[in-house]
Amino acid sequence: MNKPLLAILAAATLCAGGFAFVQMRNASDAQAQLDRINAEQAAKEKALKDALAELKKNQDELAMLQANNERLKKERDEAKAKSKEVASALTATAAATDGTPPKPTMDLRGIAQNIMKSMDDPEQRKAFRGMQQQQISNAYEKLFQKLGLNDSDAKLVSELLADRNMSAMDKGRKLLTGAATDEAMTEVRKDIQDTKTDYDKKLKSVLGEQKFGELTAYEQTVGDQRTLDSIDRQFTRKNQPMTPEQKDGLANIMREERMKNPSSEIPDLGGGPGMSMLMSDADAKARDEADRENNRRVVARANQAGLSPDQVNELQGSLEQKINQRVMGRMMGRAMLGGAAAK
Repeated sequence: MNKPLLAILAAATLCAGGFAFVQMRNASDAQAQLDRINAEQAAKEKALKDALAELKKNQDELAMLQANNERLKKERDEAKAKSKEVASALTATAAATDGTPPKPTMDLRGIAQNIMKSMDDPEQRKAFRGMQQQQISNAYEKLFQKLGLNDSDAKLVSELLADRNMSAMDKGRKLLTGAATDEAMTEVRKDIQDTKTDYDKKLKSVLGEQKFGELTAYEQTVGDQRTLDSIDRQFTRKNQPMTPEQKDGLANIMREERMKNPSSEIPDLGGGPGMSMLMSDADAKARDEADRENNRRVVARANQAGLSPDQVNELQGSLEQKINQRVMGRMMGRAMLGGAAAK
């Protein structure tokens, strides 16, 4: 074979080898790119699958919330209807002309039993406890700030107070299934006081002696603060608004007078009759008179807070109205428990 032909064959061989190498490299690059595309596609598919799963979870939760909302709305409407019936019955009860309230015109005890029975439902109980904790958090917010509690400690204290109130409610439920005699109510009051003592120990362990003392003092006067807020709104509606200085001054007076005769009861944040519905008639009347004497002292000092004579007169009427509302609330509460209404 001549040399020119060998040179041509050699060149052809080199070209063929080079072309094969390029093809192999291109094939390798293409496979790498394909693998990358497949990996990206798999990642996208997984992300889409996860997103669809999260969407379904959210849709399920939304459906559950909507169902709960519908249920709560229905229960709220039923409660409103019942409250109108209760108010009507209470009006009839209070309308006696001989000083002795007539028997209620509806089964208030049955209504109370149905309400308390709903607490056996874990979801209802959880919802009610959540409302209790939120109510406590709102009512005690300024105190928690004053005590310098962090969010964790404030939440813990709110939870303990809510648990205490739920436990006290459970103690009182036994009166709805038995005879609500003065003796039975006295026993329940003792059980509730024991519950408060137990939770006082827990609260003291969280807050320490000094902060627990401030919490205790606050609970003595939280009802008066709620009353003061209501009076302030009344003053505003009657174009006699209190200045911030007047309100602070009156709050201090009310606190000082209240602390002269402190109570160990669990405060009723809802503004109801509280523990007075578990008192005998004699004890309830003694408490009402003690509160009237407390109010007389507050009214006598109201000018020290800078209240005008018209504001003082309005204050006196408002404080007496609060006591009358509690008396009416106790009357309804005793009717619900099946005991004798207060005379």
